[in-house]
Amino acid sequence: MLASIFFKNAKAYIKSTAAKIEELGQRCLAIVCDVAKEEEIEKATKSALDSFEKIDVLVNNAGTGDAGKPFKDIDSELWDRIYSTNVKGPFFLSKMIAMDMIKKKIKGKIINIASVEGKSIRAGSITYASSKSALIGLTQGLAMQLAPHEINVNAVCPGLIDTPMWHKGDKMMGLPLGSLIKKTIETAIEQRLLKIPRAGTAQDIASAVAYLASEDAGYITGQAINVDGGMQLN
Repeated sequence: MLASIFFKNAKAYIKSTAAKIEELGQRCLAIVCDVAKEEEIEKATKSALDSFEKIDVLVNNAGTGDAGKPFKDIDSELWDRIYSTNVKGPFFLSKMIAMDMIKKKIKGKIINIASVEGKSIRAGSITYASSKSALIGLTQGLAMQLAPHEINVNAVCPGLIDTPMWHKGDKMMGLPLGSLIKKTIETAIEQRLLKIPRAGTAQDIASAVAYLASEDAGYITGQAINVDGGMQLN
């Protein structure tokens, strides 16, 4: 499996994750790669293929946000940064891996981590939400083109998940860690938007990804599956 991630302390995080995987007796290759840069994607892909010879599953999990900036503050630099990571990166990773899957006749799985914001913009994050809409569209387009090669392409759309991205917002606003997600969850429960009254966890998302990567999901492709406690009902 190849998974892409994107955040400030990536090197320390992936080394720690790699160590945990190896403790379970599995092989792991940790590579730091800026998915916004095509040449780095190419190098990372080559390194992974040189080490493992093939890739059966690709998870495009790299993502970044715009902190809900109002439209008047959105400039080209912000737009390019968000779209390079959230859309361009997943496309070129998918392209390179899919071409190798086709060459080796691998019935592979590609899974993109989108967002329910890509379906219904509630937080008003124009750049972030529109990039996730684009990622869902990319998922559907790739699913159509790769179906003849028996490669499934799907997306997982997380809702309110307690992740470091929320904690970054706490630090920017000088709030105690966990304040933003706690307040957001409470509001969503009060407004009856959240049917399962709790924050989502990374494990909730990982479970959905594991299912889509399995043979049990062999007849599913082109879907954007919500993992959001019932916030988005389509």
